[in-house]
Amino acid sequence: MLSRSVSQPIRKFEPTPAPPSAGAQGVCVDCAKDVFNSSLQHSLTAGRGAVSISQSYSRLARDIYGSILTGCHWCTTIGNAVLTSSELDYWMRDWNGSRSDGDSLESTSCDGYADLNVDDSNELSPRPAAVVEGHVSFDVEDLTSSEESAEEKPGFHTIKSLDCTARLDVTIKFLKWCGSPVFNLVQVKIEANTSDQDGCSLQEMVGDNAVILRLEIMCNDPAVHASAFPQKWDVVSASALNECVTRARSWLRSCDEHVSCAPVGGFQPTRLVDVRNPNHPRLALSGGNVRGLIQPYAALSYVWGPKQEYVLTKASLIEMCVGLDPSRLPKTISDAIEVTRQLGFDYLWVDALCIIQDSPKDKTRELPLMADTYSESSLCIVVASAAAASEGFLKAPNPPRFFVEPFNVKFDSVDGRPSSLTFAYRAPYMASADPISSRAWTLQERVLSRRLLIFSQSGVMWMCRECFVNPGAAPDAGPPYQTSLGPQAETGGSRDEDDQASILERWMAIRADYTEMDLTYCADKLSAISSVAAEVQRRTGWTYLAGIWENNLFSELHWRSTKRSPSGETLLLKPQKAKEAGYLAPSWSWASVGLGSIVDSEDERVGREAFHFEILECHVDADSTFPLGPVNSGYLKVEGKTLELAWRQEDKPQWDGFDISMIDSEDISSNNTPYVVGDGALDTLDEHLDPGVKLTCLGMSKLRLGRQRIVPVEGLLLLPVGPGSSAFCRIGFFRMTAPSVFDKATTKILRIE
Repeated sequence: MLSRSVSQPIRKFEPTPAPPSAGAQGVCVDCAKDVFNSSLQHSLTAGRGAVSISQSYSRLARDIYGSILTGCHWCTTIGNAVLTSSELDYWMRDWNGSRSDGDSLESTSCDGYADLNVDDSNELSPRPAAVVEGHVSFDVEDLTSSEESAEEKPGFHTIKSLDCTARLDVTIKFLKWCGSPVFNLVQVKIEANTSDQDGCSLQEMVGDNAVILRLEIMCNDPAVHASAFPQKWDVVSASALNECVTRARSWLRSCDEHVSCAPVGGFQPTRLVDVRNPNHPRLALSGGNVRGLIQPYAALSYVWGPKQEYVLTKASLIEMCVGLDPSRLPKTISDAIEVTRQLGFDYLWVDALCIIQDSPKDKTRELPLMADTYSESSLCIVVASAAAASEGFLKAPNPPRFFVEPFNVKFDSVDGRPSSLTFAYRAPYMASADPISSRAWTLQERVLSRRLLIFSQSGVMWMCRECFVNPGAAPDAGPPYQTSLGPQAETGGSRDEDDQASILERWMAIRADYTEMDLTYCADKLSAISSVAAEVQRRTGWTYLAGIWENNLFSELHWRSTKRSPSGETLLLKPQKAKEAGYLAPSWSWASVGLGSIVDSEDERVGREAFHFEILECHVDADSTFPLGPVNSGYLKVEGKTLELAWRQEDKPQWDGFDISMIDSEDISSNNTPYVVGDGALDTLDEHLDPGVKLTCLGMSKLRLGRQRIVPVEGLLLLPVGPGSSAFCRIGFFRMTAPSVFDKATTKILRIE
């Protein structure tokens, strides 16, 4: 795994034809002599009390290239790491330069106008497949580059790029990562010295820019290395329930020492499932407590899938208090009851059995309590691997995936006996591959819970406020998603600006993840994230306005729709279920987009300030019984510069959601064509816009991108709510790269609904 801005896999630069086997040792003669020799073996086995042991050597890149052609596994890994890093550095410089070097992103005239006859598609330069951003999934097989397929142009390499006289200084450090009693990780630092080499296609990579590669290590010879290295790739399988429960109990005991992970106490859900009798679970009515005391309980987070038939109803309440019918319980709930009982908890909270599903009154009371229900649970059992409640989750995990495929290195030990080590790097847990990651309702359950026991397709893992343990991944792998809003304030709302800024940043990240997820009913758009909003409000005292915080209203109005559905499809119009949901939120709120992801227009490298724009009034009529959930109406009254512009639909939305060009039809170029003055990102609308309709552009802010002379203006695209109406609704977002178009704008007061 490379450390390059963010951790990412290395590409495979394969020579053509494929190299032969390197022989019995798996490495070349030079590696056997300089690196994997009896001296290294002695240092590792004799230095068991050491935290790290290092070995260094130097080779010419040309020699590495020659060893790759002979099939040396180690040199191949070193060469791939150098070439991948060189490519990434090139493209990151190119990317950063295009954003901050003062050059316009379009072909423009001196004031930023773009001619309609000029290709203004703004397509980004292609980036190599090795780059991993966020939770993008991919196949390791895609990270392969051969001499026949690679393009010979700046920024791209082939294996022949190593055929040069650059000097590679390699330091190998064997580590006992995170307090491990054995050497479980190898960190390789590679410095490429090219400053004195003419015609070398590699870039200088030294000091802070050195290549850092990490590999897992495993011993294939227990008789020799049993106490020095791990003997297998570890994973906790849910199918081996006894081992799974033993590990989970160990994690729980360790977590008991964590101050921030302990429930505050004093809350008990209205109902809980009593699991003490394995053959006769029943529903227990707590009325705020069970048996007169606050009892520890586990909570279940899972995917319903198709509609569940065996749920709590008004008619079945008394019957379920007497006893649940085990034969009718979905497999996931049955499995959760067994895990809960074996972990030593007497009670389990399950939404299907603890909320009366056919009672709007009960749902109105219980849904606002979700934040407390999960945050006060002693443990949240997250069934990430099952797409439906009927599937269950006590099953074997998928085989591991590797960023660096396992390869063996054999060498002679001090006493002359052959020895062997295996190097590899397992792919980190990709949360997006698990079904639960697509379901919007489950996000707040994970965020609010203090302790998560996760049953994933990759194995069983643990996550709490202070640590993440995934035996099925590399020991340095980090947590897969946002797990909390940060440290708890002791009482009431936090007034510390740094703390509030941190909470806002986490909220924005959670909101971005949330809009990538699917809802069975789009009408739940605000309800399914209301518990997170309630926790933010409890900590900060902020006012919530249909998904947006009043204290950050100006900034949070800067969102745009990417028109990407949870399944990855392009949404040019609202899907049918979003239309059927009816009114969700005011059009200026991201929650008005029934289905599909939205992105915030903020950028850490961007300085934003108001552009003749002022918010005069904002009001939301929230549901009195569920104040952070559904809303009835809302409006925003603002003052700002507005003008009407024509627009042109582009062939397809860009990666960032921009899909139309804004056109100043009143200003004609020398070749008698109007100018493109900016880009627009339409929201997912009920129906296609008439191409002849001009859009009202309300400027909100101006940006400063590096040393760019032209300062873009961003704002909202509006249309009247109806014929003859003085009120407007938002239909999109724009970025004007020719801000002088606003010189002819007029200042107006607008009501946006």
